[in-house]
Amino acid sequence: MKLGWFKRKIRASYLHSRLLMLAVCFLLVLTNLAQAVDTSIAFMSKRSGNGEIYRMSSDGKKLRRLTKHPQYDGGATWSPDGQKITFTSFRDLNRIQNPGIILGEIYLMNADGTNPINLTQSVEKPDLVSSWSPDGQQIAFGSSELFVQEDLFRSDIWVMDVDGGNSRNLTKHGAQDTAPDWSPDGNQIAFTSNRDGNSEVYVINADGTNLINLTNHPAKDGRPAWSPTGKLIAFTSDRDKKDEADKNVEIYLMNANGTNPINLTNHPAEDSRASWSPDGMQIAFDSNRDNGNWEIYVMNADGTNPINLTNHPAIDRGPSWGPTPTFSVASKGKLATLWGRVKRTW
Repeated sequence: MKLGWFKRKIRASYLHSRLLMLAVCFLLVLTNLAQAVDTSIAFMSKRSGNGEIYRMSSDGKKLRRLTKHPQYDGGATWSPDGQKITFTSFRDLNRIQNPGIILGEIYLMNADGTNPINLTQSVEKPDLVSSWSPDGQQIAFGSSELFVQEDLFRSDIWVMDVDGGNSRNLTKHGAQDTAPDWSPDGNQIAFTSNRDGNSEVYVINADGTNLINLTNHPAKDGRPAWSPTGKLIAFTSDRDKKDEADKNVEIYLMNANGTNPINLTNHPAEDSRASWSPDGMQIAFDSNRDNGNWEIYVMNADGTNPINLTNHPAIDRGPSWGPTPTFSVASKGKLATLWGRVKRTW
């Protein structure tokens, strides 16, 4: 009796082990397939004669035009789930404050370019450069006031809900605060400001508290971009230019607390607007190193192996690297149910 029970126990344990092994192998295969799915880079291009939003695969192939409007569209930014894209558009020609001044707005569209919606709808202020919160519920953006006192404009960092509602001013300063980028943990927003008389990279808490100057350098630093881990920040700097006539701009990398800045691009041309790959292994950026023409490049995160992705005579700028697409393995959580059964059985 005891021997039979022991044999049945061994067979059951063996079966459970095999089921667990098959489930693990299945998940590993699905993970590899998901990783093999190509990510996309959205960017602005003037190859159609006007600034429009395009997207391409991370190797520069599978080019697709997303916007088709006679007015400028640019500044594309992917949502965390890869389903939406925010961008800046000048298509609302009725929003003119001064002769010849067209005010930009933050728009939202599906990742295939359909259903563009104006989120900011400001009749007085241009709204530029957006960044999503990691949970996809809020959007940070720069909003400006034109011709303020002796300045051409001043700008603050604002945050709004994803539907454009509940907008609030985080910085409330008379300087130019622009180019926000939300940290991966959702706790901080990095941005560019000239509030100390010079362009620097700052960081604040997501509620607008605890302002910190990260760069503290006499050169112009700006356009911060958090790494996916939140431990590093890429930014643009002209600290390597020889004199005022020198147009050299580089992509730098620093720790999230501002320490250990390193020049990644090391090129006499202008390199700007860094955007990280989802795995943190590469950085996309724009550069005019090809005879003055702006192209989208990608390099390793240590600055090695820069590759021109666009190779087009028109202007291509402002890359935004989208997240890894969600790989759907089963409807209504069937895989999760199967995995739960395997664990309970084991």
